[in-house]
Amino acid sequence: MQSKYLCLGIVLLLLGCGEERNDWQKSSVVPVKPGSTVQIRVAQAVNPRLPRMSPGQIQIMLASAQLTVLKNFGVYVEFTEAPEIGIDQLFALIPPSVKEARLESIYDFKSGSGDKQKLAAGILTTLTERGTKLKDALAFAAPYLPTGANPQDLKALSDLLANTMLERLEQWRHVNAPDGTPVLDASPYNEWVYWDTLGYGKLPYDVVITNQFVASAEYYGVDIHSAIRGGVTVGTTSYSRTGKYGSYVFWSTFPFSDNSEASISMRGNDQYSAADAAELSGAYLAHEIGHLLLQLGHPFGQKACVMNPVSMLKFRQWFFQVYGAGCLLGSRPEMKPGAIPPVYNAEWVRMTQEQ
Repeated sequence: MQSKYLCLGIVLLLLGCGEERNDWQKSSVVPVKPGSTVQIRVAQAVNPRLPRMSPGQIQIMLASAQLTVLKNFGVYVEFTEAPEIGIDQLFALIPPSVKEARLESIYDFKSGSGDKQKLAAGILTTLTERGTKLKDALAFAAPYLPTGANPQDLKALSDLLANTMLERLEQWRHVNAPDGTPVLDASPYNEWVYWDTLGYGKLPYDVVITNQFVASAEYYGVDIHSAIRGGVTVGTTSYSRTGKYGSYVFWSTFPFSDNSEASISMRGNDQYSAADAAELSGAYLAHEIGHLLLQLGHPFGQKACVMNPVSMLKFRQWFFQVYGAGCLLGSRPEMKPGAIPPVYNAEWVRMTQEQ
């Protein structure tokens, strides 16, 4: 669903983060060809505070992902066994030097010290770099923007998205975990920036399934669908220096398992059985695998496309609209393999190699 590739160094350069454009390079890894059989290495990163799927649900989820990938992309995926790892152990894989470099990318909503203007500028940069058309963006986002909103250009849309993102992110701060403490606590595990950074370490997985709730704001890479739901990320495909596909996927089961008022509302008041949650999660995981294996983009508003992101958290609605024959590979620029190749910061790679 949620691919936040860093779209060249101009993103950070425009935001004043001190990065030079030539630090950012495209990966040379080529997309997998339809008709291929591939193996994907899987692990589960567990936060014991939060609800999680059972082993049976994980099996259903991976089977659903396998079927959806085959039907929509013509690629047969074989998943490895999925060992469990503590989320603290997973985050320990992030190279300290890179983690330090990423701190300035985080909008600190917990302390209230973030820069809203800089956030909006970052959203604009992301939309522009990805060639997003205003008409397509509004076809997707308009129902979830303030009543009467009618942005006339991408800048106005970016300002609206920044405001909407922060207002809804504040709502998520009132959601509690089963132990009665806030889901968004003082730990860094909810911060998307760190999940986007894991691949700079020696990450031995292609897909990391986690029960962690990822909801945050950052000055780069904010996608429309994440902004309108308050910074919630269901999954992301990000650079991986040791990954055979040039990237790795993290996938959160929290939006499927959580039954708080906020989650149910964003699902369109839909509640899931355990089996439905697992099947829908797997089908939507296929979206990220489309980024991982074929380097596809986001055809916003094209409801037949598995690569069209879910509106809010309406996974069942998305599932019943997807129709592979109505969105063939190559039928749109975003559906051409290699549309969004992984990019990486060469300086950060150099720093990790020196450690």
